Amino acid sequence: MSERYNFTMGATCPTKHDLKGVVYDIPKEVKNLMNLSQRMVKSFCEILNMTDKLDFPTSSQLNSGDRVSIRKNIEITQPQGFIASAATSLWLPLSFETIFNFLKDDNTRCQWDVLCGENNVIEKDKVQTGTSLENNITIIQPYMPIENNMSVLQESNIDDMGAFLIYGTIDLSTYNSIVNGSDAKEIAILPSGIIISHDGRLGSNRNNNGNVQNGSILTVALQKLICVDNHLISQHQQMEAVTYIHNLLSSIVFKIKAALCYSD
Repeated sequence: MSERYNFTMGATCPTKHDLKGVVYDIPKEVKNLMNLSQRMVKSFCEILNMTDKLDFPTSSQLNSGDRVSIRKNIEITQPQGFIASAATSLWLPLSFETIFNFLKDDNTRCQWDVLCGENNVIEKDKVQTGTSLENNITIIQPYMPIENNMSVLQESNIDDMGAFLIYGTIDLSTYNSIVNGSDAKEIAILPSGIIISHDGRLGSNRNNNGNVQNGSILTVALQKLICVDNHLISQHQQMEAVTYIHNLLSSIVFKIKAALCYSD
């Protein structure tokens, strides 16, 4: 966070051609984008706490470790209405660097990201947030022949402790207003994402072949706006929302496992 703050304030920032860094003033529109992304990351971390929201009969029937909640949002910084959230954690026998590189690659995103409609994506813009070239904020646009007004704001970060990839959809007109200097404080964005960390095993752990085993813990969390009506939703709507968001989560987990050639 200290490194990111220095970048936000326009302190010493490296370029691809000058790893020692150059000093420059970050334009207002870039600061707005960085502030919006930081709010998105903070909001994502807050949704991982669902301890007081598991009040649905179907929750006990979900796979072990999967958690689902529905909340009513009235804040202007997120879509107003009822929002369904789902999260789970899983272990994969791969290093967190390998998993991060796969998730970060625009060429393989279509293999797992159902929120982008499993479409190919292109990177439109990028802002560095750290000395590592992988630590950045990007604007990604899914290739959708019919609907091409959607883009994805994403922040990614990797260091010795682990990595994260947090993202939320934003329409192009809103993004264009940000880069044109409009204030992003009241722009609504609903984040989803993945946190990757070491599995806690010592490097001395080896498999039957004598090779050091690498393992990582993934925490995957999704959010979807399910109802814009500010009144109460029925029990039937709640049940449908729980099933929908849980199936979406299960699909992403299955696709990540399949793409990384791992099955339970």
